[in-house]
Amino acid sequence: MDQEMNNMLSQTKKSLEHQYNSRLEFKPKNIAIEILKILYKQPLNREYRYFFWPTASLALALEVGHSKTHRDDLLDILIKYYKHWARKGSRLYFLDQIMNGYTLLYLFEINGERWIKESLQKMFNYIETYPRTSTGGLPYRTNNSKVTLVDYLGMICPFLSRYGRTFNFEEASNLSTALLEDFLLNGMDDKTGLPYHGFRSDTPEKLGIIGWGRGVGWLLIGMVDTLAFLDRSSEEFRSLLNQFRLLLNSTIKYQDENGYFKWVLNANDGHKDTSATAMIGYSIKRAIDLDLLNTEHAPYAEKSLQALLRSTKNGLVFDSSAECQGLGMYPQRYEWNLWGQGFGTTFALTMLKS
Repeated sequence: MDQEMNNMLSQTKKSLEHQYNSRLEFKPKNIAIEILKILYKQPLNREYRYFFWPTASLALALEVGHSKTHRDDLLDILIKYYKHWARKGSRLYFLDQIMNGYTLLYLFEINGERWIKESLQKMFNYIETYPRTSTGGLPYRTNNSKVTLVDYLGMICPFLSRYGRTFNFEEASNLSTALLEDFLLNGMDDKTGLPYHGFRSDTPEKLGIIGWGRGVGWLLIGMVDTLAFLDRSSEEFRSLLNQFRLLLNSTIKYQDENGYFKWVLNANDGHKDTSATAMIGYSIKRAIDLDLLNTEHAPYAEKSLQALLRSTKNGLVFDSSAECQGLGMYPQRYEWNLWGQGFGTTFALTMLKS
């Protein structure tokens, strides 16, 4: 492993450790907000924000790091991260927290402790009882029950597929493919072959922009890491693989000459986005490693890695687009953030030879 990748892994490890070791700043405004949340039975920031999708991306990076290097310190950080959540009551407030279950399954595969299995069961139960839209998908937030967003597919479907394989539970595997099929049927643009950000389940209306870079990344990850754990003889596998290849071929033509994907793919003069670049690059390399693609796609992954490294300094991944604030709300800030660091490190380590 070269020095830059070592630095990335070290910075990612520190970032995850900081999340569960951080302390609430006791400013009057913060205290007042927290008191109101308690009164209205809402999640406290410190309970939710150390265990949500950005921290799950950091955990994924450490999983890949441990699988490549077998470093005990990486495994120790993951165990501490999940035990911290379990000791705080294993609370689940939002759908995106379930993304953490993917790497928790990795821990279960290593030692199978009871507390891990119980936590995984709680996560599956949360999805099983979660409200459905009229098309059979999951609304990203229950207070907007008719809107399905592309984001959640990369957060939920890989967990369900891996859970199904780990526990030989066909219901979970079937749900992972059904959720993907729901979006592929209702949330795609026919002309470009790219996803909208979302759609309304009660009308033909599609929502947000076409080809949001990170949204494409979410969908590709949702598909490839679902395919990884499906029965390859099944019709569901064959159908999903075909759709994955079609989406990927619609995506790679937007890679720029320097290897980046933009914050929205067809924004030729738009800002580069390392989070989208890393997510798409990871999906390509992961598919090659799983023998879902042939090596003719490898140059796209290699160019993505070189782009990512150009935006990395001392192990910190920059040029990652800010958190989306909602449909049509894409802040034009490009900086260091948890998801850029997490997905960037995950992708870079995936490119290493085992």
